[in-house]
Amino acid sequence: MANTDRRRLLKVVLASGAAALCASALAPPIAYVVAKRAGGGGEKWVRTVRLDQLPEGGPRKVKIVSDVRDAWKLEKDSELGAVWLIRTGDKVRALSVVCPHLGCSVGVAEGGKGFTCPCHDSTFDAEGKRENGPSPRDMDSLDTRIAADGVVEVDFRRFLEGTPERIEVG
Repeated sequence: MANTDRRRLLKVVLASGAAALCASALAPPIAYVVAKRAGGGGEKWVRTVRLDQLPEGGPRKVKIVSDVRDAWKLEKDSELGAVWLIRTGDKVRALSVVCPHLGCSVGVAEGGKGFTCPCHDSTFDAEGKRENGPSPRDMDSLDTRIAADGVVEVDFRRFLEGTPERIEVG
């Protein structure tokens, strides 16, 4: 009888140890998936500059810097990309600097009226609408809001290049 109890106890201890080992091995991938789901598809509001630092009507290129967390670490102040911010009164529009054609960095056109991609000569008007060139769509616009302290926040996202549809990635 005592021998049976010891065997039963040994089985419970071994099964518990195996379960704990499996759980510890699965914890990082599960945390990664949970972090991706929490961050993917949802809003990613990033603070940029104060509204009063933006010129009226003219575009200003602003870096998008935010903390990035995955299942294993937190990377502080990571540069995620950049946007063009265009102020009209108390409203701000944001356009991605990434060309929808092949991902080159879109710059301000000569004369400051509109945008151009230096890689394949796509041009866009001041609203980001495609005028000509191989770009399959307009520049990608992003939602903005003004925080209570006057800082412009951008709902930063990335989109797949080379497609006529805006398909969000990562």
